Amino acid sequence: MPADRDKGKSKANNPTGGNQHSSRPLFEQYPELPQWIQDYINDGIKQTDMPRELSDDHGITVKLRSIERIIKNQNLRTTRHSGLTDVDKGAAIIAVTQEDPLVRWGGRKIKEKLSLKTIHIPRQFIDNMRGVLDRDAADMRKPGAKKVHTRGLWSAGPNEEWCVDGHEKILLCMGIAVWGIIDKYAREELNLWAVPDARTADVPPALYLLMVRAKKGMPMQTTSDMGSETGGLAAAQTSLRQIYLPDLPLDSLPAHRSVKSVYNITRERGWRPIWEKELANVKYAYETGKISAGFHPEDPIHQGVSLWLWAKIVQLRLDDIRRENSRHRVRFQRNKLLPTGGTHGEFYKHPERWGGRDQLVPVDVAVVDRLIQMHTPPRLFQFGTDEMVALCEALYSSIGCPDVSAINGWDVFKAMINQL
Repeated sequence: MPADRDKGKSKANNPTGGNQHSSRPLFEQYPELPQWIQDYINDGIKQTDMPRELSDDHGITVKLRSIERIIKNQNLRTTRHSGLTDVDKGAAIIAVTQEDPLVRWGGRKIKEKLSLKTIHIPRQFIDNMRGVLDRDAADMRKPGAKKVHTRGLWSAGPNEEWCVDGHEKILLCMGIAVWGIIDKYAREELNLWAVPDARTADVPPALYLLMVRAKKGMPMQTTSDMGSETGGLAAAQTSLRQIYLPDLPLDSLPAHRSVKSVYNITRERGWRPIWEKELANVKYAYETGKISAGFHPEDPIHQGVSLWLWAKIVQLRLDDIRRENSRHRVRFQRNKLLPTGGTHGEFYKHPERWGGRDQLVPVDVAVVDRLIQMHTPPRLFQFGTDEMVALCEALYSSIGCPDVSAINGWDVFKAMINQL
C-alpha cells in the first residue's frame, strides 16, 4: 500500500490474527470428551445429534466433523467399527440370550442390552444370528397385525404426572414384590424397587418421597390405583403441593388421582414388558433350578438365604431394566400425542425438543428428609429378619461377593449353603 494511502489509518484490530478458538485439540482441552461421546453412542444417540447434546450437557461447542474425527482417532466403539470379529459378535449375542430362556427378546432388545456393555452389533446381524440359533423364535417376532389404540395420552412435559403402582403378583412365588414410578410424558422409568410387600401402607409414601428427594422436586400430580395403601402417598403429595405450589387450586388440578387399575395406563402398560421380557426369565430360572440346587423350602435357613439372594438378583435386574428403558428408542409416530422419534431419556431430559416443558416443582430437601423419617418403615428393603440378613451377608462375603444374576443364582446359593 502506498505511503500516502496509509496516512490516517489506525492499527488493525487484531494484528496477530488470533481468535477465541484454541489451537489445542478438543480432547486435550476436554479429556473427558471421548468418554462423553462413547456414552452417547452407548445410549443410542445419533452422531448428528451429539453436537446439541454436548452443548446442552457440557456447555461446549463441537462440530459434527470433529466428533467423527474423535470417534475415528480414539477408536471408539460403534456399530460400524465395533472392534469385534463375527465370531466375537456371535459369542456376545449367545451370552446375552442365555438370560432369555423363554425367548421373548427381539433383535432391538438384544441390541440395547449389548450397548450397555459397550458392544455394538448391527441389528441385521443380530436377527440373522437369532434365525440360525432358533428359526421358530425369530419368526414369532414378526406378527402379521398391529394393535390400534383408539385414544391417545397427552402431557405437557416431564414431571407433570408420575404414575405409581406396586405389583405383588409378578414374583409372588419368590416372596418378592415390585413397586415403580414412571413419568407419563417421557414414559421414563424413574425407579423400580424390589420390596418384601407392596401392600404395606408405609411403602408407597416412603418410596415416593425418596424419589422426590432424588429429583429435588415433586410432580404436579401423581396417579395410582385405588388400593388402600396409597392413602399415605396421596396425603404426602397433597401436603407438598399446597406448600410449594399454592397458586394451583386443588379443584382445578388434583394433587393426586386414584383411578381404577385399567385407567392407570402409563404404569400398567409399563408392567407388561417388564414381566414378559425380563422378570418372567428370572422366575423361570428360579423355578427350574430349585431341585438341582437342593433347595428345601421347609428349611428356614434355605428359605432365608434363597429370599435374600433372589431379592438381590431381582433388584439388579430392575436396575438394568431402568437403564435400558431410558435408552430405548421410540419410533416416530405422526399421530401420537406424546413425543416419539427419540429415546425415553431424551424425552425426559430435553422435552423442549418435542414442544414440552419440565414441570418439576422445586422443594426444600430438608422438609422432604423429615417426611421420609416419618413415613419410612425400619426394614423397607430388608428381606428377612435382622439375624437372617446378617447371616446371609456373612455367607456371601465368605465366598467373595461374586456377581449374581438369574443364570448363576442357584450356584451362588449352593456355595453359600456349603459355607455352613
